[in-house]
Amino acid sequence: MDNGTHDALAVTLHSVARFLRTVRLRSGILLACIVIAGILGAAYYATAPRIYRSSASLYVMQVGSGMTEDGLRGAAGDPSRGMPTFRRLMSSEEVMRRTLERLPDRFREGFRDMSEAEALLDIQKSLSVSSEFNTNVLDLSYRSEDPRVAAAVLAALLSAYESFMNDVNKGSSEDNIQRLKDKLAEVTEHLEATRQRRNELKVAAPDLVGVGTGEDALNVLVENIRHLSSKLTDAMEESANAQATVDALQQAIANGEDVLQYADELGARMIEESVGLGGSNSLQSARLNEEIIELTSQLENALRRYGPNHQIVRDLTAKIQTNQQFLQQSPAARIQMNEDSSRSYLGPKLLAMAQQRVRTAMQTEQELLTKLRQEKTRSMQLDMTLNEIRDLENEIDQLNRLRESLVEKMNIIDLNKETFIRTEVSTRPRIPKNPVSPKLVIVGFMSLFMGTLCGLGIIWVLDIMDDRFRAPEELKLQLNTQILTMVPAMPSVAEHGFEAVMCHARPNSTEAESFRSLRTNLEFAAGETGRIVCTSTEPGDGKTTVSSNMAVAFAQSGKRTLIIDADMRRPGLSTLLAMRDDHGLSAILRSDDELDLAAQQNLRSTEVKGLDVIPCGPRPLNPAELLSSERFANLLAWAETRYDQIIVDAPPVLAVTDPLIIGRLVDGVVLVVRPDKDRRRSVIRATEALHNLGCQLLGIVVNHLSGEEAMGYGYGYGYGYGYEEQDDHRDTSRTPSAENETATTFSIASDSTDKSHADENAVAITLSMIASRSSDGDDGVTDRKAAWIGIRTLSPSTGEQVRHPGTEIENLETCSMNSSTVKPFLAVMRDQICDSTPRY
Repeated sequence: MDNGTHDALAVTLHSVARFLRTVRLRSGILLACIVIAGILGAAYYATAPRIYRSSASLYVMQVGSGMTEDGLRGAAGDPSRGMPTFRRLMSSEEVMRRTLERLPDRFREGFRDMSEAEALLDIQKSLSVSSEFNTNVLDLSYRSEDPRVAAAVLAALLSAYESFMNDVNKGSSEDNIQRLKDKLAEVTEHLEATRQRRNELKVAAPDLVGVGTGEDALNVLVENIRHLSSKLTDAMEESANAQATVDALQQAIANGEDVLQYADELGARMIEESVGLGGSNSLQSARLNEEIIELTSQLENALRRYGPNHQIVRDLTAKIQTNQQFLQQSPAARIQMNEDSSRSYLGPKLLAMAQQRVRTAMQTEQELLTKLRQEKTRSMQLDMTLNEIRDLENEIDQLNRLRESLVEKMNIIDLNKETFIRTEVSTRPRIPKNPVSPKLVIVGFMSLFMGTLCGLGIIWVLDIMDDRFRAPEELKLQLNTQILTMVPAMPSVAEHGFEAVMCHARPNSTEAESFRSLRTNLEFAAGETGRIVCTSTEPGDGKTTVSSNMAVAFAQSGKRTLIIDADMRRPGLSTLLAMRDDHGLSAILRSDDELDLAAQQNLRSTEVKGLDVIPCGPRPLNPAELLSSERFANLLAWAETRYDQIIVDAPPVLAVTDPLIIGRLVDGVVLVVRPDKDRRRSVIRATEALHNLGCQLLGIVVNHLSGEEAMGYGYGYGYGYGYEEQDDHRDTSRTPSAENETATTFSIASDSTDKSHADENAVAITLSMIASRSSDGDDGVTDRKAAWIGIRTLSPSTGEQVRHPGTEIENLETCSMNSSTVKPFLAVMRDQICDSTPRY
């Protein structure tokens, strides 16, 4: 769990605890609300009419559905899925009407003054119908002021419901069969029309017949289109080539160029004929070659038989040579013979043939293009026809299945027409003996709950409207600072002078301990605290009382202390100490003398050892300008060289700007708050003003706590120990001197389980430490000598304070006591005190 979650949980727990303390303080409101709610509950219980309730149970058995095939599957015996319908029918208007008709006359007294609609509505409101999950039982209950009427209405309702269900089921089979027949005729007619339309489409598309499925017919058409597209491409290429040849041949003839290079197949044959390489010449050459081969064979035979000089051999040799010569000389002769005539004859012939080729290619191209368009049109029409045929076939399949389902349902209804839902009363209604409303326990509980809720709500509203801090935790959380001490409301001991200062007049009182605690917290605070300004939120918060007692407490600890009354508008400190005259702070700030001389002339010594005072002096016209001058800052610097502790009593923060000016010149600010007077918004605004101007807020002094407020602030645990005014038996040998004493207070809750002390409050423990100041003038404290604890409790019988003897804590190791080590040391001592101190 992260720190944010811990903080949120802490804030929540604090809010709950604070609200509980508020409830305890305002317990009278809570008690009054509970009493009023109890009285109202008792009045309601005494005057409310008694309501009686009669109950019954109805078992529902579904022997056959008569509607669907569920009956054949076994669902007919499980009507739990239809229980919501049965509950709805039980409270239907028709069942209510039949119930009213079956109700005996002697039980209709409550309905005689009502119309039929009002009576039916009244029965519906008083009726309750329910069923447990996955069960076939309806639980019925009816509420009425007359127990006999409740039982009679419930009995009539059961009879009316059974009659209604029988009437519904008896005529349902015939009606269902007739509706199914009408539906079947409609489906059959639609089926025939769909089949006829499919056949018409097949007749209109003969290509689909004899080629297998529709996909096969489409594949054939696609293949034809692909073949025609290929042929069209070839024809277009042939046309282009033929036209190019014609154009080139015409240009060659016009220029007198050789036309043989443009000859195509026909031109090539003409050239072969002209040179003796035509078809006829080729045939003649082939026969001559065969004859030469045959003569060569005969020559070889004749040579073997007759020899080379035989006449037959010479004749055969001559024939072979003659044929070979003809084959070699014939092409050259023909080329020479036709060379002159080729130019005048071959060019026009080739041009005519090329032009004929162009016409043939273009005609072929046009025929192929027309045929390809026709095939594409046929393909599109065939595709649309095929899709429509598919849709019709799917529709035919659905209609066939629907027709079969209707026929099957008609057969099931015909078989189950004598069966229907049956009901049996499992628990019959009885006349109740005891009313169900109002119940004493419920009325009492609701009265207590509503009274408590109302009381807590009123207390919460009052707490929200009360713009005061109710606990020290609120001050810490909302002001983001610490509480230095909490001062109780002090009695007036004198009107003027130091006899009116509690720490001087009654140094051993419990009230004086709070200022010693303040002194200790300031001494052990982090950072410098030698120059402190004491201010408040508003006038009347007691900042003068706190500053004067704090100054005396510092002086009693052995520090040279100076207190300056900087409230030159309404000087409370100078008035309290009876020092109102022409000497004081305003005279120093307005004087032209040397600062040391002016300060010495306006400085007052007091009867408290080590404490000097600079009163306010004559009232100036411009106190803020005087305090913001360089002379006032020099005065603080001068005082810092001569005194260990400087305390400035300043005006309230929200009244003037004087404390804000002073707060920037000193080490820190102590803010005095009176919870019984100061409003939350005012205190928050004062702390924000200090922070905005860079003033260091050391903490809050909670002042003027009364007994009730002290309990709300946890003050009851903080001031339990102090020296009695008339205690003549103190151990003076161990009493710490005023010059070397430091003190702190711990609040420890009593957890005693002893019943004899069950009524005692918590224990308050105050620790006093004997220490000697180091010789080098350091503010640190060394060589702790001893420690005592004192315990004060409240007597459970008389309520008076009971003081117990102090107990010495021994065997504590010596350690250095300064601002960085005192807090861990105090924590160790607190643990040892808690372990060694008996519980009261």
